[in-house]
Amino acid sequence: MNTKDLVIGERHFCLFKGEPATGKSAAASSYPDPYILDLDRRIASVKNFWRHVMKQPREFEYDQFDNFFKLHEKLEQLKQLCQFKTIVFDGITTAGDVILRTMRETRDPKAKKIMYGGIEILQIEDYLGESNGLQMLLDDLEIIALKWGVHVIVIAHVLKTSEKDIKSKVTTESRTLLTAGKKIAAKLPIRFDECWHFDVQSAIEVSGAPTFRIMTNHAGDDWAKTALPIPMFIDFTRKSLYDEVMKHVRAANEVKFV
Repeated sequence: MNTKDLVIGERHFCLFKGEPATGKSAAASSYPDPYILDLDRRIASVKNFWRHVMKQPREFEYDQFDNFFKLHEKLEQLKQLCQFKTIVFDGITTAGDVILRTMRETRDPKAKKIMYGGIEILQIEDYLGESNGLQMLLDDLEIIALKWGVHVIVIAHVLKTSEKDIKSKVTTESRTLLTAGKKIAAKLPIRFDECWHFDVQSAIEVSGAPTFRIMTNHAGDDWAKTALPIPMFIDFTRKSLYDEVMKHVRAANEVKFV
């Protein structure tokens, strides 16, 4: 392989992260010919976005899952044949819940249970199962992206945490991916070329509309990264995020070097 053959922005392997209702699912659906593995049950809001906000007719395929083995089976099928241009995995946080639920449902009835207040609580093995299951799903998605040359977008919710230093009395706030296990939340972002943080900026005027944007590099308490020639912030309010991103990528690719 040679870098002269590498086309910047030809394929995106992205992690879309942010708090709820920051436009992640709608933004992912703006990518070409998407197929959505819908675990978060956000299809109705995405349809509403295109019909009432963008006022554009847009149809796409999707399936919903509540069992890890059925989800894994679908990804295995896509590894064999993928007729779509974009695969959207929505999302990793709910996938962790699905893995844990599947483990409980298939657990040996004779296995020891730890109960608290009459409710079975998670054990160390459960966290390991979630970690391994999520790694398996990401392995599948990565193979699909490389084999078929398609965009892959994984959506995740974030958890805001605060930590106060005893000596300096300084409180540091940060956001991490929301999963049951902490180790897998720290490892997941390494797998992606693009990690974009989504947020909503409130309007200055009470009657004004909020601004939806992504952050593509570290800023303040939020982390992000990109390998694309795009700005640190991109406003996609009432716009196709894919079109906005590619506008900058195409402009950069047209630059001639001597």
